[in-house]
Amino acid sequence: MSAFAFLRDVARRPTQMGAIAPSGSQLGEMMAREVGIEPDHVVVELGAGTGSLTQAIRNRAPHAPLLALEPGAEMAEGLRRRFPDIEVSQRLAHELPEVLREWGHPAVDRVVSGLPWTIWPDHVQNQILDAVVSCMKPDGQLVTFTYVHSQVLPGADVLKKMLDRYFGSVRKTPIAWLNLPPAFAYVASQPRKK
Repeated sequence: MSAFAFLRDVARRPTQMGAIAPSGSQLGEMMAREVGIEPDHVVVELGAGTGSLTQAIRNRAPHAPLLALEPGAEMAEGLRRRFPDIEVSQRLAHELPEVLREWGHPAVDRVVSGLPWTIWPDHVQNQILDAVVSCMKPDGQLVTFTYVHSQVLPGADVLKKMLDRYFGSVRKTPIAWLNLPPAFAYVASQPRKK
């Protein structure tokens, strides 16, 4: 997908997209490494967008079962063309349990998130995290990123606090300085089932 198509999708869905550019390969490779994706893991990507994180997952585990959720029609179609071996669902993240049942993998090992958590109210974030945690294996992990510049905003610690409620352990990765804008990720493990 071209940069123009990405920006057009941002303009069409401003309340669903929080980025001004696709994630870079440095960030994607770091996230896939830090969350420890293995060849036999069942992996879900939330908010797959243009596929930069998808490519990093595929680089690390070329044959792992991979489900990408991307609600944007044009981006979902682009993912299907670029990655014909993965399951692409044009659904929202809070629908994950139902999508997984339909896919035939009701429990997942790793969740890689490109979701724009900070642009959504708490109840939406809670709804998504409820869905994610309900589908994770006991040793499952989630990795999600946030931009360095957002840390000066008043609500910067909201995502971390929310992750702390849903997971027994949350750690911060090094900064991917080459990403535009620079970003780091949270790796959350020990999911707390409700």
